[in-house]
Amino acid sequence: MALEGNLKDFSLADMFRLLSSGGKTGTLYLVRPDAEGKVCFRKGRVYFASSNYNRQSLGKRLVEAGVISEKHLRQALGLQKIQKKEKAARRIGQILVVEGYLEAGALENFIQEQINDTLFDLFRWEEGDVRFEPDDTCDDEDIGISVSVENIIMETSRRLEMWNRIRQKIPSMDTRFVMAAAPGEKSIEIHLKPREWMLMCYLHGGKSVTELSALTGYNDFETAKILYGMSAAGLIEVLGAPDEALATE
Repeated sequence: MALEGNLKDFSLADMFRLLSSGGKTGTLYLVRPDAEGKVCFRKGRVYFASSNYNRQSLGKRLVEAGVISEKHLRQALGLQKIQKKEKAARRIGQILVVEGYLEAGALENFIQEQINDTLFDLFRWEEGDVRFEPDDTCDDEDIGISVSVENIIMETSRRLEMWNRIRQKIPSMDTRFVMAAAPGEKSIEIHLKPREWMLMCYLHGGKSVTELSALTGYNDFETAKILYGMSAAGLIEVLGAPDEALATE
C-alpha cells in the first residue's frame, strides 16, 4: 500500500525516519506545481535521489564534474551495451571502476555528495505532495552504494543552518556582485581555491547568484556559500539592492 501525504502536514525528515526505521524498499515521489523529485530506498537506506536540480545520468554527472573523461564514459557505455546483449549487464559505475577509469572510493564519495546535494534541494521544499511506492525501485541507478538516513539528516541540517546565515548577506538569488573597489584588509591573507577563482572570473560587469551558478555549473548552495565567504573577506561587494528572498525550491 502506498503512503501519501503533504509536506504541510509533516516534515520530509519525519518521512525519512519512518522509512528508515521500517527498513523500507521503494521510491518516495515528491511533486509540486513547478517541480518534482524522487528518492529511492533500499532496506531503509537511500541509494539514489533526483530533482529538478539534478536529472542527469550518473555518467554525465561524472563527466561534468571532471571525475572522468567523455572518452572513458563512451567506452564504458560501449562495454555496457555489449554486456547487455550477452545478458551479463553491469552498472555503469561498476564498469568505470573495473576498467580502471575511476577509483571505487572516488565513486562512492561522488554518489554520496550527489545524494546530499539533491536532498538539500528537496528538504527546502515547504509544500508538495509526497507518495511512497514500495513496489517501485530505481534499478538502473542502483550501483550498490547507499547513505544512511541519519547521516542525510545531519548533513542537511548542517547545510540548512549555513543557508540561513547566507540569506542574511545574500537575501536573493538575484543579488549581483562585483569586485570590491577597495578590498578589505582581510583580503591580503586570502588564498583563493580553484572554485573561487572560477567565480571571480565571471564577476566582470556584475553577475547575479543565479547567473554565476549557471555559468560555473555549481549548485545554488555552493555558489552562494562561495560568494558569502568572498564577501565577508572584502573581495567582492553587492551591486544594487535585491528584491526577492532567496528561493527555497
